[in-house]
Amino acid sequence: MDLDEVAYGNAIEMLEQVLIEEYENDRAIGLLLGRMGANIMGMLEDGCDLEENQENFNWERVEVNVDEYRRMGDPSFKRHFRLSKPTYEKLVLTLAEYLLESGRVLRIRSSIDIPLLMVLWIMANPDTFRSVALRFGVLPGVVHFHYAYIIEALREMGSMYIRWPNEQERQGIKARFEAYSGLPGIVGVLDGTYQNVTAPKVQKDRFRNRHHTYAFNTMAVCDDNLLIRDLYVGEVGSMHDQRVFRRSPLYQKLVRREGLLQPDEHIIGDSAYQIMDSVLPPFRNVGNLTAAQRAYNYAFCKCRARIEHAFGKAFGQWRRMKMLHSCNIELAVDHFTASYVLHNFMILNGEKLIDLDPDDGFIPDEEDLADRNEEEEEDDDDDDDGQEGGAANANFAHLVRQAHRAGVLKRTQLLQLF
Repeated sequence: MDLDEVAYGNAIEMLEQVLIEEYENDRAIGLLLGRMGANIMGMLEDGCDLEENQENFNWERVEVNVDEYRRMGDPSFKRHFRLSKPTYEKLVLTLAEYLLESGRVLRIRSSIDIPLLMVLWIMANPDTFRSVALRFGVLPGVVHFHYAYIIEALREMGSMYIRWPNEQERQGIKARFEAYSGLPGIVGVLDGTYQNVTAPKVQKDRFRNRHHTYAFNTMAVCDDNLLIRDLYVGEVGSMHDQRVFRRSPLYQKLVRREGLLQPDEHIIGDSAYQIMDSVLPPFRNVGNLTAAQRAYNYAFCKCRARIEHAFGKAFGQWRRMKMLHSCNIELAVDHFTASYVLHNFMILNGEKLIDLDPDDGFIPDEEDLADRNEEEEEDDDDDDDGQEGGAANANFAHLVRQAHRAGVLKRTQLLQLF
């Protein structure tokens, strides 16, 4: 079988790494095949860099002193890798501990700090695997190998950092939202956002959104501190926000009243969401709002701005979320989830989020959000997603109707405050 120089060089390097690590023969063969596969995947993900796949192309390694990255201090380190040096070192220890406890590695023979720096650079910048490999003095396939298992590990760590607030935390969130807006009972803000990707190879039309781009529709709930409290990633961009919400585990738990909220607590969302006792949207403005309803909507939007701020900060920190050049759906879901996990990791460790650069767009204020709420259209259909037929479906539909009636009553009572 003829191999070009690039593939041959990559295979030799993978083989050398396996032999150095001294695994048993069957494990060594498996590791070799896995790493060679990751190398090929790395070349495919950089599909635009066709020159790498030309028959006469030869990858020339550039010697890079990666220890310079280790010695780099703040603020330069944070500017490049988005984390301050102390927070980064804590992430290295946390990730290494998880890899060992989860059984992903038997033992860590070398530090994962440089592989983690490669992944952070990819997530924070729109560079290709080829350019990152050149920056760190390795092959593109090596970069992709580390990228694939690290973002998968970060995704699996999501339950450690993306958690629904307990009763004590909800009390604090409610108090801060009420002090800010005058509206009681708010424990979170719900919204969806598009995560743009390269057109998938299968059923790509389902990913085309109303902006005529290919994307996932990601749903998130945040608190007043921009901490993501619930995340649902992976639905196609053509799906309406309300339908994405209906297909999420959070919706099922809220409708069935599984103890996430007390009767006087709720989350808020824009007018794309149907009213429930646990989810309150603003009053729709069709030109007939009363003064009290307009005042309610204004106070409402002051709170709802937090989810816009959370998305803005996350996209500004981890810029690859704006456009991920990947045709691999599973890899894209891992990447987006890992980005939100790192967003929460920074907040929970007291890290100051980087302000948006001027070319990163703007975060809307309350008046912008009020205008946007008035323009929202509820174009969702009423089919039941993820529900079984028969008696179970009828019972769930009854719970939904109950939640809707209770939500209308709750919002009417809140209106009396204005």
